[in-house]
Amino acid sequence: MAVIKGFIKMPRLFLFVLIASCFGSLVGQSIASASTSSTAPTIDPIDPGRDYWLEAQRLAQSHLVLLNRIERSLSSSDGDRLRAVQGQIFLQASAVDRFLKSSYPAPEILCASNPANSSGAGSVAGTDAVSLEEAQVYCALYTSARELEPLRARLDRRVGVVAKEIAAPQIIGRVAKSPSENLPIPIAPAIQPPDDILAIVQSSRSHLLQVQSAFPVAVRFTVPVQLQSGQTPIDLYPQESQPYTSFLSQPNTGIARLLSSESDRAASNTLENRLAPTAADSLPLAILMQRSQGLSPRLAIRIEGDRFQIVQTDLDYGFMTDLGDVALETLLLPSSEQVSGLSEALQFFYSYRPPSELEAIQADRRRFMTGKVSGLNLSQPLLNQATAAMNRTYLVRSIQFKVPEIITSGRTLLPNERSSLRDLLKTPSSDLLFAFRPVSRRADGSYTVLWKILTQFSDPQIRDLDRYVVKY
Repeated sequence: MAVIKGFIKMPRLFLFVLIASCFGSLVGQSIASASTSSTAPTIDPIDPGRDYWLEAQRLAQSHLVLLNRIERSLSSSDGDRLRAVQGQIFLQASAVDRFLKSSYPAPEILCASNPANSSGAGSVAGTDAVSLEEAQVYCALYTSARELEPLRARLDRRVGVVAKEIAAPQIIGRVAKSPSENLPIPIAPAIQPPDDILAIVQSSRSHLLQVQSAFPVAVRFTVPVQLQSGQTPIDLYPQESQPYTSFLSQPNTGIARLLSSESDRAASNTLENRLAPTAADSLPLAILMQRSQGLSPRLAIRIEGDRFQIVQTDLDYGFMTDLGDVALETLLLPSSEQVSGLSEALQFFYSYRPPSELEAIQADRRRFMTGKVSGLNLSQPLLNQATAAMNRTYLVRSIQFKVPEIITSGRTLLPNERSSLRDLLKTPSSDLLFAFRPVSRRADGSYTVLWKILTQFSDPQIRDLDRYVVKY
């Protein structure tokens, strides 16, 4: 009986051993899997909801612009400009780091495999879902940003060097006189940029230039143009218009420069006076339409910070919007039926009519400056500015006036002028709808743009200016 009971228990024992063995095998596989994942991080496949290439293009573009700013700051006598690029280096490095870590948590592992060669990203565990081009751009951003890390400390030392180079010469034996505001502006000091820092900047730039072709054509970054010796930032380069000969042969089109306050300062060879008007304040704006009579409208757009903004001189005003990546050639004046199918904001570009009273005109100017346009029956803000970017087209409604001198000066009407008051109050004006598109950006932050006039509205009239004339 004991033997029979032993045989009866044997299958149960075998089954228990078999279950324990399978459980141990599963546990071992789990541990091995956990160990593998802890030592070899995996790169996330590109999320369809996240535009990897747009983010990479934006960072590459801003990095190239920053490199040009660093080069210019090294030749500047302004210590504040050096301090500013120190902060910009930190911000750029932080932005690149966030982008890299959101794609792959260990860039030093991925980029150690040199994705530029044929082995590509697949030689790193967990990166099979990423293309060679994505890995190349990823590592170019990583290397370019890492090379700039030691520059912040070097630029900090450079501030002290520049301060010594531009210090006023010591006058021994007597107290130096205070500078007079009527004395000529002193000649700016000659400052030689350090070769070692320039080499770092050039190396950082070269990593990005090598992968420019890896970007999809639609989002490929542009290389900011550097000013050559003897050139000023207000001129177009001879070769800038050549790629657009076909477009520029069409009527009501053109190419022009949009300046920023930073580019104005770069054009000056003298020590800067921050209270003095900039070149953008004094240089004439590009003419959009030459008219034999009345006012010839101009491209009244300037760059303020990172935004395109309509210049609102005297009574000039307008509003703009970013149409997105739309080719200028495809923009045509829509029919009345097509206008009715547009969005509320775009319909407003065609339906808006300037007021004919001075106070109402100034009220509309304030509305477009602040975006508080509910008084114009608009549910969404419409501003006189938009974020500046490449690969975008901007639609602009521009209303311009040549305000009579007797109004702008506020002087009193002379007795012998009463009979000619009507002529004195003539106000040439223009009202245009046009679009412009940036095609290149220079190192100083200025843009070269193509523009196209879509339609010309009736010249606006101000019918109550006589109320504002100061009379005896």
